[in-house]
Amino acid sequence: MKGSLIITPEFYLSTRARKNVNLSDIKVDVCVYAFDMLYLNGQPLIQEELKVRRERLYDSFEEEQGYFQFATAITSNDIDEIQKFLDAAVDSSCEGLIIKTLNIDATYEPAKRSLNWLKLKKDYMDSIGDSVDLVPIAAFHGRGKRTGVYGAFLLACYDSNNDEFQSICKIGTGFSEAMLEERSASLRSKVIPSPKPYYRYADAINPDVWFEPTEVWEVKAADLTISPVHRAAIGIVDPDKGISLRFPRLIRAREDKTPELASTSEQVAEMYSAQKHNHPNNLDDNEED
Repeated sequence: MKGSLIITPEFYLSTRARKNVNLSDIKVDVCVYAFDMLYLNGQPLIQEELKVRRERLYDSFEEEQGYFQFATAITSNDIDEIQKFLDAAVDSSCEGLIIKTLNIDATYEPAKRSLNWLKLKKDYMDSIGDSVDLVPIAAFHGRGKRTGVYGAFLLACYDSNNDEFQSICKIGTGFSEAMLEERSASLRSKVIPSPKPYYRYADAINPDVWFEPTEVWEVKAADLTISPVHRAAIGIVDPDKGISLRFPRLIRAREDKTPELASTSEQVAEMYSAQKHNHPNNLDDNEED
């Protein structure tokens, strides 16, 4: 419906031209949602409590529907109320909530994690979605603290019709140090000089090493989305794009499964379609509002 505001995945922004843009050519409407203020009139606010920063934010701007709005927020310490707010956010196609302290230890600390600033995503809820079983087919060398182990892995589902493994996501977060070392050590002996001819992936993906398809990993994610990069279930829900997992995290290695028993492209497409049915505000990038 024209004029409506619909939350959509961030990758849709990549459909916009990057150079020599004419306003008439812009096809993606973008709304800014302001949620915090760190600097005002030459004065830093990071040492102020969140309550004060938020008051400065609300006093300094006026909303314009569809262009600039304040992020939806509640102030509560009631678990049931927060759960209902999370459910409403998920139903609106958002990833989840950011939980922050308001008055106590509520200053802004750049590049620092603490219990005073937490992400609560829908993939942490047991009622949202199923896990998938995927095959690691490649990896990227770790850097910094991850030197000596793989920093991220390329995972694939299995297309039984074409007997090929189709890339579905990169996974590099959520590993403990012990888990990352264990998985890296297990796959080092599976390195092959080049990708298998039955691996399907985009040319833009350039792993440092490729693996023989031998392991199966159980993975859970926030949701599934149409991807211009990955090739899982390509041609089933979109003629030119595949399906990808957003915010994937490793649950465990499936010692009881062979790669041919991994989740299939048809199953991935079914999960995506079921998700769209449950959340009708999720639009494909070839649909019009």
